[in-house]
Amino acid sequence: MPELYYRGQRLDTSPHAFGQLRSSGDAINDFVELRRRIKEDGYLLLPGLLDLDEVTAARREVLERIGALGMLDSDVPLLDGVVRDGLEFTFDDERRFHDLGVGNPPLNNLLYSGAMIDFFTLFLEGPVRHYDRTWMRVKANHDSTTTFPHYDIIYMGRGTQQVFTSWTPLGDIPLKMGGLMIAERSHQLEEVKSTYGKLDVDTYCTNSEEAADIQSGKKFWSDRVDSGAYSQDAVAAQKQLDRRWLSTNYQAGDVLVFTMHTLHAGMDNQTNRLRLSTDSRYQLASEPIDQRWIGKNPIGHGPAGKIGMIC
Repeated sequence: MPELYYRGQRLDTSPHAFGQLRSSGDAINDFVELRRRIKEDGYLLLPGLLDLDEVTAARREVLERIGALGMLDSDVPLLDGVVRDGLEFTFDDERRFHDLGVGNPPLNNLLYSGAMIDFFTLFLEGPVRHYDRTWMRVKANHDSTTTFPHYDIIYMGRGTQQVFTSWTPLGDIPLKMGGLMIAERSHQLEEVKSTYGKLDVDTYCTNSEEAADIQSGKKFWSDRVDSGAYSQDAVAAQKQLDRRWLSTNYQAGDVLVFTMHTLHAGMDNQTNRLRLSTDSRYQLASEPIDQRWIGKNPIGHGPAGKIGMIC
């Protein structure tokens, strides 16, 4: 096991604190077993679900767009995704990278047709609907952008709760590149689900001093929820919850599916290459959908998505 880090802190990778994700490659076409496993584990690791050529095409398109911004080392092959020397990424870059998934035919083909939709149609036992927002993740060797531990439900809980996230690596992501990690069976933590898991990050107090800034869009998050993280410290969260972090060496074509109540976080990328992945969401078309994430230009967490209340 290599040394692994979260926001500059060394992760405890001893057997009681860190482990490997269970692969469902042995049951990839057994949907009864897959439904049983996601109830048990809160996730499914599906190795090789996606066509490698389609993954590569999406990776190439994303890197060409990043390269056009002057962020890559032009002396190495584009698909290596090596960052230009001296370049520093910020949280503002993280927001800008979301646009890499807009108007991107190879990426849309990978995520919203073919094997991905076929899988969810069979897994959910009916026609599926995906969110119209694609979350693009571009992680460089800067620990300040490593993703905090969180549930997805607090960001997208206004429709059915039977929404599933697909975390899709666009290329190989070994452990030292900082792939996603899952808190083991965290979807079974009833106290966390009934407290933190009931939050909605887009609610705010209309009788608070920050109300005008929230309504105008000047302030993104309310003080009552901040960024929506369960914790800003994955090392401390592991000890507090007494749940191992689980991850693996991801390969191009793999997909990690998990529930809205599965606690997950990132690890630091310790390489000079960009770690590229996407988050996309799927549900039965017959069930209610969160209106923040549909349409040509989803309102997301902007002012139109906020709900005020007396606190």
